[in-house]
Amino acid sequence: MDLLLGIAGIAAYPPGATFGPRLLHDFEFLWIIDGSALAHFDEQLIDASPDTVLLARPGMTQRFDWDAHKRTIHAYFHFSFDYSDWPPLSQWPITRSLAAEDVLRPLFRYVISLAQTPDESTTPLLESAVGLMLRSFLAGRTAVALEPHENLPPAVQLALAAIRRALAQDPPAPLALADLARAAHVTPEHLCRLFRRHLNLGPLECAGLARLERAAALLVRTNLPIKQIADVTGFVSPYHFSNKFRKTYGFSPRDYRIAMQAGFFIAKNPVIQDLQFPVFNKM
Repeated sequence: MDLLLGIAGIAAYPPGATFGPRLLHDFEFLWIIDGSALAHFDEQLIDASPDTVLLARPGMTQRFDWDAHKRTIHAYFHFSFDYSDWPPLSQWPITRSLAAEDVLRPLFRYVISLAQTPDESTTPLLESAVGLMLRSFLAGRTAVALEPHENLPPAVQLALAAIRRALAQDPPAPLALADLARAAHVTPEHLCRLFRRHLNLGPLECAGLARLERAAALLVRTNLPIKQIADVTGFVSPYHFSNKFRKTYGFSPRDYRIAMQAGFFIAKNPVIQDLQFPVFNKM
């Protein structure tokens, strides 16, 4: 990336302060931590509230009218690099709003911290960190937790927690729809409607796919016999396990293990991979 880091730090402005206009000759990442600003980027006017990140480009003219009523605090750093192989600057977004859990916050802190004590060892770290920030910012993929599942109904979240608890036991506890509905404090019919509406599958389908995902991890990361994996993941027989596994993954458990351990990538459980349930992360 051949990054050249410029000035970096945290600035605080009293109420009503202004800055600019100035012509930029490099890139600037700026994160509004507290307060707000009206940011003028060329002809664009941006109302920058807390947790707004701005990315200015070379050749832009900037001006900031900081919050008129309270102090504004922001983090910033300037940098230059060869962007000839990147998308045209005209296609780059200027602003993003940070999610509740976001990769840019810790990276901002990391870059500014490294900038305070630059030496030969920090250069590759800075290039990696700023490169990740840029790619995440440009793609709009900055959230650490997948946002679509942060707003699941409470009943669905409670049912997912019950599935996790059951599958964490050894062997997994049997699951019935009535048990999940009781844990979610709703009727079985209503729980099924909620799962179908928000996750496009039923509660027991979800539990079954999660059990298969746990079995797939054991196939790849242990030497346990397939019969024992079927037992510890709650399947009634190796035949039942193999049948369910093949329908989901397209391979028998034996062939899946051989292929994955030989370094061939096989797409994971398609439904669980798409849903990325936070509730299954510790299983």
